[in-house]
Amino acid sequence: MGKISLVVGVIIGILFSVAFPEVAQTINDAIMPSIQSIGEQLINWMTN
Repeated sequence: MGKISLVVGVIIGILFSVAFPEVAQTINDAIMPSIQSIGEQLINWMTN
């Protein structure tokens, strides 16, 4: 179930970014720092 919802989410995200590139860019700029910090925390957690 988790993989299906992930695939659907990715497809919706791609369609949204094609339909509304300006909005998608704004959301991306707002969310990207948090995603990067979460990614770094996960990497640190996995390597330690």
